[in-house]
Amino acid sequence: MKYNWKDLLVDTAIVAIVRGVLALIVGSFPVTFGIVLPFLK
Repeated sequence: MKYNWKDLLVDTAIVAIVRGVLALIVGSFPVTFGIVLPFLK
């Protein structure tokens, strides 16, 4: 299976959506994120 520009476009879209969702979650719950962050380090 060849990796062409359509695959790259789909991957870029998926990454953009995931980043957007993560940013939205982090932005909506800064207190929760602040509590969870120390455990991730």
